[in-house]
Amino acid sequence: MLTMKTVFDKAGIEDYDELIDFINFVFSNAHAPHDFLILLPKLYKREYFPKGSHYIAREDGKIKALVGAYPLALEILNEKNDIVSLPGRGIGAVSVHPYFRSRGYMKILMHTALEEMKRDGMVFSFLYGQRQRYEYFGYAPTGGAVSFNCTETNISHTLGRQWQTGLSLKKVQAEDTVLLDQIQMLHEAKNLRLHRSRDRIFDILSSWKAEIYSIVEAGGFAGYFIHKIDNWNNSSCISEIQLYDLSLLPEVLGLFFRCKKHLGQRDSVNVFAGLHERKKISVLSGFSESYVQIPVCRFSVFDYPRLTDVLLQSKAASEKIKEGAFILQINDSDSSAKIRLFSDNTGVGAHETDEKPTLTLNSLDAVRFLFCPLEASSNPVIRENAFLSDALPLPLYIENADGV
Repeated sequence: MLTMKTVFDKAGIEDYDELIDFINFVFSNAHAPHDFLILLPKLYKREYFPKGSHYIAREDGKIKALVGAYPLALEILNEKNDIVSLPGRGIGAVSVHPYFRSRGYMKILMHTALEEMKRDGMVFSFLYGQRQRYEYFGYAPTGGAVSFNCTETNISHTLGRQWQTGLSLKKVQAEDTVLLDQIQMLHEAKNLRLHRSRDRIFDILSSWKAEIYSIVEAGGFAGYFIHKIDNWNNSSCISEIQLYDLSLLPEVLGLFFRCKKHLGQRDSVNVFAGLHERKKISVLSGFSESYVQIPVCRFSVFDYPRLTDVLLQSKAASEKIKEGAFILQINDSDSSAKIRLFSDNTGVGAHETDEKPTLTLNSLDAVRFLFCPLEASSNPVIRENAFLSDALPLPLYIENADGV
């Protein structure tokens, strides 16, 4: 129940110490011990503290609830080989003091954050969390990721028991500026990525208690990967791996297994790839023990024409899309939009239209329809339309290091 002493506003730098103490307390109370300065240095170092990104509820001057909405940008290579930057915000640190729950604080803060994202022209937002809890706010699980379980036995049979390699691994430290420059360059060679500031790259990649390794070949930089232990299921995880030559993947993982201290004595590791990373998937599927396909996270889309236009162009740059058109109407709680997705002799893309819709969906269903691999393989509207079968799902991927 709200009282006259309840105040809703945004946290400033003067609230920094109290805010860190608050989220550490709430998450430690609900889960395992948390220290956000260690878990997410890219956000919670004092010098990085994002102004105006924390919506808070106070009682008697003390923070009792909080929602973080952190600025970010999705960078996509379009049909003209130009990088298009789409602004968004990641939702994180959603927390309510255990003694002040059931007062509606989270709903008020989430709705305020959503209203401001729309007002400020954000194209999308994403978060992690329990599905139904966040569907109430317009977030749906979508995007395509594949987790490959790879074992030492897989490697020994793939390369032979006496295999040799000219590769070596080096753990990257904050002072390794040349290596971090090379990692940044390789990240920026991706066709689909979240923007990463060079001055924060070490803190971004080492968030979630991850370790960064460079791959060295003949004394030169060949790639990098990020390894961590997933605390939810205590599994070993390579959440991101990039190589100039992806055929070296078995050797890289073999080196990783030989260095048992990196694995904490585990004999398997889960390696992640985006569904759009066809070459990486092809190599990993050739020797891994098993794989599972999972949604990337929960997405909410505020500007469907901009996002679908760029992603459709990005997909067409690497895959053939049959000619055709499809009119989709998307109804939100306070708005409605009609989008024409097309592929013809003028190019591919999407734009707003006044044409009669072929299909009408609410926003939650539209997110799944456009970006979810399971929807693309099971929905008869997509399967029975040659153009949509090629066009969908649109590639949407957020790497773990960029999560909030």
